[in-house]
Amino acid sequence: MRQNRTALCLVLREAQQHLALLASHLLDCPVEDLCFQDRQVHSRHHPEHHVAFAHLAAAAYNRAQLPPGVALGLDFSRRHTLGTSPYAFATHVAVVEVAQETGAIRVLKYVAVHDAGRLMNPLLAAGQVHGGIAQGIGQALLEGMVYSPEGQPLTGTLLDYPLPRASTTPTLTLDTLETLTPLTPMGAKGIGELPTLAAPVAIANAVMDALAHVGVRHIDTPLTPEKIWQALHGKEA
Repeated sequence: MRQNRTALCLVLREAQQHLALLASHLLDCPVEDLCFQDRQVHSRHHPEHHVAFAHLAAAAYNRAQLPPGVALGLDFSRRHTLGTSPYAFATHVAVVEVAQETGAIRVLKYVAVHDAGRLMNPLLAAGQVHGGIAQGIGQALLEGMVYSPEGQPLTGTLLDYPLPRASTTPTLTLDTLETLTPLTPMGAKGIGELPTLAAPVAIANAVMDALAHVGVRHIDTPLTPEKIWQALHGKEA
């Protein structure tokens, strides 16, 4: 995804440079004085001199309006491969409550901070984080394959394999930082992977912390109520 986004950015820059040469010719204005704004290109010093994007795009296919040396059309393509991954960072903290009578776990509070570089769309980024945390909670508490002694899967359908739902996803406290990376043109990193990796660990660590006072040190995920109850009562899971 980051490579696609970077390739798209490079193509857009190339297209803007191409259109700037055309607009400079049509407006009789130096390229460095042009401003792309509100679906038109205008001169910074003479805003009344402008050309609409639609007209500019049409002129790109009209040889009579092209300046010397500018190719006909608006077809651009780019390939891009990242030499090094622009790693993103996140911190997740969960507070859970464990019912000693039943082994049920309730997430009381969940706080997460992500640094994914420049955010192109903060709302979309928040949606990715919400979905990733829900997925991570499902991995920690709900989702797990169960097999019979003969090796047959017993959780082969959604009737038996529980998935995270709105009722299992707590209210989230989220924040972001924007430390730009020099490895991409926009300074952007990835964000979708972070919550799916951090959430299961945050939940599992919170549960283990809640059980530490009775000497429980390890339980394989998913941390189902049955496993928690057996651990609390000294039974083998």
